[in-house]
Order: sequence, then structure tokens, then C-alpha cells
Amino acid sequence: MLHRFYDGSILRKISAKELIKIDIWKGNRIMDIEHANKIRDAIGGLIELLDSGYRIVKYNESAADGSVIQQSYIIDGQHRLHVLREHFQNNMCEPDFDVIITEKNVHSESEAIEFFNTINNVKPQRWKTDPAILVNQYIAEFEKQFNKENRLIRASGARRPYLSVDRLREVLKENVKRLEQETSKIQGFVKRAVEENRKLLLQAPMLILANTKISKYYERALEVKFALAVDEKLKWINSL
Repeated sequence: MLHRFYDGSILRKISAKELIKIDIWKGNRIMDIEHANKIRDAIGGLIELLDSGYRIVKYNESAADGSVIQQSYIIDGQHRLHVLREHFQNNMCEPDFDVIITEKNVHSESEAIEFFNTINNVKPQRWKTDPAILVNQYIAEFEKQFNKENRLIRASGARRPYLSVDRLREVLKENVKRLEQETSKIQGFVKRAVEENRKLLLQAPMLILANTKISKYYERALEVKFALAVDEKLKWINSL
């Protein structure tokens, strides 16, 4: 560690080849290839100029075997990373070099979104400009409502009855043209999801008796009082 910032994030050094193995955070803006090309042109072949400007968040996620693992994601610097990754993919024998990153541990998607918004000074904008930002606002409100007493919405790898934030983001993006951007509309949507959850829990005992393939998930849903993740397709999002 080179330095610890006031917000708890740290400045440290890693190799460029280690950096390009890290995935992009799924809540990031849409990749602008033209912007990445401008960066490539600007450095004029001096790839070592891309040795800073990367921010990373680290999550605890569930692995396939149920164990908890820590995963890292690029939350800022994806265009620089694209150029860097392309360079090493096209020039396998190129020498490695050190890069400086800022790294922050987060405990929820809401914390990651808050960090992203702070970095990018995000202001209200229409979904047509960047739907990823709008979806982030919905996810933050979902976590605010459903993660009060228990972490019902969890990071990637979450198993039913818990809801994976990646799956939630994916289905929200599929319906992004129908999502409202006003704060009151977002809150209203999530309140309808709360009511939908209540209805599903009332239906759960009857669905358990039906002894279908998903009956066991309703049993678990009753235990944690959360049934929105039982249907993996999250069809309730479209209906709401």
C-alpha cells in the first residue's frame, strides 16, 4: 500500500498484466470504442503512459461451491483498460510494467454505486444518454428497501431465495426503455415490488404443497420472508 485515503480506499501498485485480468464493473457506463481509440491515438504507442487512472472495487461474493470469495472490478478507467488489454493481447511478448490503482472495499452494490457517482460526479440525466446510470438508481433503491434487516439482494453468485444483483441489473436493463427516471417513480416501482413480495409469500404455502420443482425455493423464501428471487426470470419486473 502506498497511501490510505480518507474514504478508506487505498493507493497501491500492481502489474499491468495483473490489471487487465480484472473484469469491468457491470454498473459502469456503456463502453465508447471511439473514446478508447482516441486514447490509443493520444499515447502514440507509449503504452506505459497508461500507468494510472484506475479505480477498483472489491466485493465478497459467493462461489459455485457456496464459499465466499473476494472479487475485484474496474469501476473507473475502463477505456484506458481496453487499450491496455488490447495492447497485451496483440503483443504477447511485450514487457510488463507497474500501474497505480485506487482500490476500495465495498459491502453492497449501493456502496459501489455511491463510489461510482462520487468519482464521476453523476448528475440526473435521461436513460437515453446512459441507461446504466438509471439502472444503478433502481438497484440502490431496491437495496435500501430490501436489505434493511437481512441482505436479501446480494452480489454475484447469490443463490435463491436471495437475489443476485447481477440478475436484477440484467433484467432491469432489458426493460430500461420502460423505466421512469424521476426519484418518486423509482421509489414507487420498488414499493410495488415490496407489495409483490408480500403477495408471493402469501401464496407460498399453497405452492409448496403443489410439490413442484421450485417448491423448495418457496420454503426457503418463507424462512427469510423474500420470494422475488424464486422465479429466476424475474417476470414480476415486467409486470410491474
